[in-house]
Amino acid sequence: MRKNGFFRIVIDRVAQALFTLAFILISAVAPAQSIPPGHFVSDASTGCKIWNPHPQPNESVSWSGSCANGLAQGSGKLQWLLNNKAYETDEGQWNEGRQIGRGTQDWSSGRYDGEIMNGEPHGRGVLTLRTARYEGELRNGKPNGTGIVTNMSGVFKGTWKDGCLVGDKRKIAFGVPISICP
Repeated sequence: MRKNGFFRIVIDRVAQALFTLAFILISAVAPAQSIPPGHFVSDASTGCKIWNPHPQPNESVSWSGSCANGLAQGSGKLQWLLNNKAYETDEGQWNEGRQIGRGTQDWSSGRYDGEIMNGEPHGRGVLTLRTARYEGELRNGKPNGTGIVTNMSGVFKGTWKDGCLVGDKRKIAFGVPISICP
């Protein structure tokens, strides 16, 4: 009888330790999932805030447009600067500091013209880089859905997921490292 009681106590303590460990692990992971990847950045001269989906150190903005309640609002033009040097220009519509609707994003290595949500290509659009062009559906800045890539190797039409062509014998990526494609 005493032997069973001893094992029951040991098992109860092991179960309690596992439960505590699981709680600690879940608690550590949960906050990381709830924090959005971007944040608002302010134009130093106007104080107007713009949503930045992919913040970088030493990044700043210059906003030309209306500001409502401290946030970019309506039609405007946004200049992104890195170490005080311009590297991207966005034009279109902003709502509560976030670029939305139809717009453009131009940078030295390419251009996006199409639908935008929360400052990223999202919807139908055309993404043109130096040596390639994607036309089709995008989600969160990456080809997702039906689309066509045209580059020096040819034309690749099909369904894309997170920047990777799926259901094709070839391994093709657009806007993401090829190493992440299955």
